[in-house]
Amino acid sequence: MEQKLIDAIVEFNPGLSKDLLIYELYTSLAPFFERDLSYFLASDEEKYAKYQKGFSPKGKYIVCSTLADFYVKLYNEFGIEAKKVPANSAKIPLFVVVVKGELGWYYLDPLNDLFYNQYNIRPVNFGVVPRFKTINESHPDLIKLPPSYLSDLEKDLNKQYYNSLIDDLHEKMAPRNVAYEFLDIPNGERNLLTMEKIKFMNDYLINLGHVNGPYERVLLYLYLYTHLLDSSEKRRLNVLLNKDNPSNYHVNIRLDTDQVNYLMYEEVREDNKYKLIRTL
Repeated sequence: MEQKLIDAIVEFNPGLSKDLLIYELYTSLAPFFERDLSYFLASDEEKYAKYQKGFSPKGKYIVCSTLADFYVKLYNEFGIEAKKVPANSAKIPLFVVVVKGELGWYYLDPLNDLFYNQYNIRPVNFGVVPRFKTINESHPDLIKLPPSYLSDLEKDLNKQYYNSLIDDLHEKMAPRNVAYEFLDIPNGERNLLTMEKIKFMNDYLINLGHVNGPYERVLLYLYLYTHLLDSSEKRRLNVLLNKDNPSNYHVNIRLDTDQVNYLMYEEVREDNKYKLIRTL
């Protein structure tokens, strides 16, 4: 399926500049991947053994190394110079991509931008100077792309990101007193307010973009809760990956209503749509 999209990108945008092609492929292909949970849920010892053995492609199931390999190969096929490199000096390093664009060498972190690109949020690891000392020492020529330049890339590709929507909802839902009025909840009904926020997310936000991997679904809720909950709600609400059935990993949400009682929600998928079901 990703090959069809790649072909479509080239067919309908034959005049794409190098940087536009780099950006479009980076952002548009993310929905075809998800983290390989057989690796990400393994113990540290098991992960290191897999790393020493070497990672092999597993289709849509990726780790940072195989996802970086995919993008390097793809860019090279389009005549764009790109390399997979370790970003840090950890026992199991994070592998990223450096690509030679029109203005110089750019840093790309496809794994840590995977969710953002799937949810249609502006990527945060594209064309930045990373925080890692290792890669900055080995690649001192990496440049930071100006925000105005990135904005021009978005406009030229007609990217319609949800950042403004989330920012607007943050102003209406994160401050508690404002949220009571926005959601039409009686002042002081703390548990009801949080439940209505969960309902709002269920009705309007959790099916935006193309976020399909279980781990990425967890990141989706963490992203929404970071932006739409106040500090007291964040302390009472937990996003959990249900691992009871390896063939059906899914998200559970626990809301502590007091010291001993709590509410549970489970995310299910029906007719290609996600929804939250109250289970307790």
